[in-house]
Amino acid sequence: MSLTRDQKAQRAKEILADEVFIEMIATVREGYVLQWTLSEPGAVEEREALSAANRGLDETLRGLRRLIADWTVEQSRQKIKKGIFR
Repeated sequence: MSLTRDQKAQRAKEILADEVFIEMIATVREGYVLQWTLSEPGAVEEREALSAANRGLDETLRGLRRLIADWTVEQSRQKIKKGIFR
């Protein structure tokens, strides 16, 4: 079953507002930063892997926010088409 744009945006809002999700993201991010900080300065591959993992978290959050933003834009377009903003 495929979700509609409305359903995806609603789920994204719920996920981004979920305290457990927020805590998990913060904990994982702190772990990456700590591991990077404690790694040897010459451990380039390890540091790059940690940086990439951290960027992965950012991409996940960005993807959820994009679902909400796309839905918001679509809602605005529909209102304009219906003449609500005139």
